[in-house]
Order: sequence, then structure tokens, then C-alpha cells
Amino acid sequence: MTPDTSIRAHRIRFAVAIGETGRVFLGVAGMNKASGAGVAKEFWPTGAGGGVADELVLESAAGELRPSDYYVDANAAGEGLIVAYWVWIPSFNS
Repeated sequence: MTPDTSIRAHRIRFAVAIGETGRVFLGVAGMNKASGAGVAKEFWPTGAGGGVADELVLESAAGELRPSDYYVDANAAGEGLIVAYWVWIPSFNS
């Protein structure tokens, strides 16, 4: 996802892009989608007809999720996941 190991997030959302045709895998370093080693989740495609996209949301109240810890691999070239992460930004006006 990102090589920046300094990013800490409170929430990370992984979602399939509508219209993709192949399965996508989320895992950790060294994951092997063929054997399932290191795979945390297998996402199923929506296909050209669309539909409800598969997703996974991870949360940490302490903000200790590191996006750099997660890897994505897809069966179809050029496909992947939509990934968003939230970081806490202090507000001194609230």
C-alpha cells in the first residue's frame, strides 16, 4: 500500500472497485495467494454489472494501524482495491 512506515491510522478501509473481474487478496509481508499463507482476506469481484462491493474495515482506538503493514495482490493485472485511511488530527477549536 505505502512504503511510509511512519503513518499511523485509526481506521483503514479496503474495498473492491466496482466493475473489476478478478479476485483480490489482502495480506501481510510474504503472503502467498496460491497457498493462502499470510492472506487476511480474499475479496470477490463485482463484475461488469456492478453490485455491492466487498469491503473490510479495520479500526484501532489507539491509532496504531500502519498501512505499510498490508499488501494487496490481484488475479487480474491492473486491478486492486480502493484503500482509505483515517488519521487523528488534533483540533484546538472544539
